[in-house]
Amino acid sequence: MKINAELVLKLRNQNSWTQDELAIASGLNLKTIQRIEKKASASLQSKKALASVFNIDIQDLDYEELQMKPCSECKSDRVYQYKEPMEFGGFGGELLPNLAPSLFSLAKFLPVVCFDCGHIRFFASKEARDKLDVSDHWKQI
Repeated sequence: MKINAELVLKLRNQNSWTQDELAIASGLNLKTIQRIEKKASASLQSKKALASVFNIDIQDLDYEELQMKPCSECKSDRVYQYKEPMEFGGFGGELLPNLAPSLFSLAKFLPVVCFDCGHIRFFASKEARDKLDVSDHWKQI
């Protein structure tokens, strides 16, 4: 089943654990931890072990699928997304200012385009969205 690998990595880093240390703490195999973080795939048993070691609800580890289909303009199902989140490098940090993971990087986003009408949408990465609530530069509307 799909799992929120970004959250697993974030919680592991918050605890200053290596993958090996997380494997020991959770009772899982190191290869299992590596697969979870790389492929965002885990068994229910692995998901339970991680929720327990991080002291969170198992539902918190659910993979959050962004709603990209159908197209919000023409309702077509012929929607394409780029293969992975990317940084907006050409214009500096203007697309998602002050939401980057560090001072020397840019916030990541996922571009999506409709084949039929050409409508383009950008989805901010989970890492960037997590910074919205604590940012002095963004306000909720």
